[in-house]
Amino acid sequence: MEVSSNKYTRPDWRKFVATRRGTVVVAGVCALIAAAILIFAMQRYRHGINTESNPETVLVASGEIQKGTAGDAIASGQLFKPTSIPTKQVSAGAVADTAQLRGKVATTNIYPGQQLTASDFAPTGGLSASLAPEQRAMTITVDTAHGMVGQIHEGDHVDVYAGFNLEPPTGRSRPVLRLLMSNVQVLKASSSAGGGGLAAGNAASQQSNVTLNVTDSEAGPLAFAVDNGKVWLVLRPANTPSNGPSSIVNVDSELLGTAPVNSGGKP
Repeated sequence: MEVSSNKYTRPDWRKFVATRRGTVVVAGVCALIAAAILIFAMQRYRHGINTESNPETVLVASGEIQKGTAGDAIASGQLFKPTSIPTKQVSAGAVADTAQLRGKVATTNIYPGQQLTASDFAPTGGLSASLAPEQRAMTITVDTAHGMVGQIHEGDHVDVYAGFNLEPPTGRSRPVLRLLMSNVQVLKASSSAGGGGLAAGNAASQQSNVTLNVTDSEAGPLAFAVDNGKVWLVLRPANTPSNGPSSIVNVDSELLGTAPVNSGGKP
């Protein structure tokens, strides 16, 4: 008795491809694959073009920034202007936020119109990083009482008074006192005077250094006052931006009650 076989027979694709119909089908599939690849590549290209054309906001120097300029001074002095630039024209490491400049100084000259980049700046621990272009850090020597040594600290604000002995062409010398500058920031102050503990009798002879944040126009008068007179530092309360009217203090105007002489000092 003969038994028929129903075994599954796989199609022979090689024979199918060798036919005219098979060749057409294979060509069509290849064309579809090529079209898909081309469409994908075009989309990627268009995306790249659009991305490069999208603007980014970066900081551009509005004037020349000299090497050594503090980043904080650049930020506070607005030595830049935010500028919208196409992405493809943005420099590597371009700075977009002034927070990136804090505690740093410029390591090279930056010219007007030039983008500020991270490579143009380096960290610094010096006082210069906290100074604006018109500010100067100046250290003066004071005694314990006149300089409030141990009572004023970094970040405090003080008024600076200067006392002199005037020597007119005729007559005896006369002491005067005037407000030299007000609301001056203390950058650094000693916690105690040199030489250890202070006895009540020799406190005035103990010397200590205090570093103040003054303007370029105030540095000269302060240096003169320290060298040729006596300087007082007077601690100010917080959040007090200005003083009342100032006058020259002398024995006639203040102690004897006659009319005061206006000092013309900064209020």
